[in-house]
Amino acid sequence: MIQRNMCLFVCMLSALSFPASAGHPGRNIVKNGDFEKFSGDEPVGWETTNIPKFCTVVTPTTKCHGGKYAAKCEVKNCSGAMLPGMIQQKNIPIKGKTFQMHFYYLLKSANGDVGYISMEFKNAEGSTIRMCEERLTSSKADFAQFATQFSAPSEATHGDLKIALLATAKDGTVHEGSAVIIDDIVLSEISGEEH
Repeated sequence: MIQRNMCLFVCMLSALSFPASAGHPGRNIVKNGDFEKFSGDEPVGWETTNIPKFCTVVTPTTKCHGGKYAAKCEVKNCSGAMLPGMIQQKNIPIKGKTFQMHFYYLLKSANGDVGYISMEFKNAEGSTIRMCEERLTSSKADFAQFATQFSAPSEATHGDLKIALLATAKDGTVHEGSAVIIDDIVLSEISGEEH
């Protein structure tokens, strides 16, 4: 059974720094977290909900927090169906330790749509053992920081990170005009901390 435990994804949605007692972060284990590399509209190392030659809902953008580019996920009407942009990186090595993650985002919300982030923890056999989810709700004129620390389940060997747009309306439909720009994702192990 999948455990849905948002308490482990203790997130702070304002610009924060981690306390000195958090330990020293290691290298970033997310590939192309700064979104400086694209192949066409696809960020290198990420899967998207783009449908080639039909509907593009993830694109590079020069409106970014750092560097030259960021990834923009938006909702588009594709032949009568609303398709939300989503980026996902699979098989990130987790190995049951304590991590910190932060990134910057810029949200444009239509009819209450929000950004969505999830980390799906998996064991060596590939079975999901826990799912942590959070909402990105800050819709200021400038980039907001998402920051969290979490301890992965001891049996977790890898995880899938997903960022998308999510409806909050009663009908469950996302709305054209909603968009979230993501930049500078860093996910690193906190040294000296093991779960």
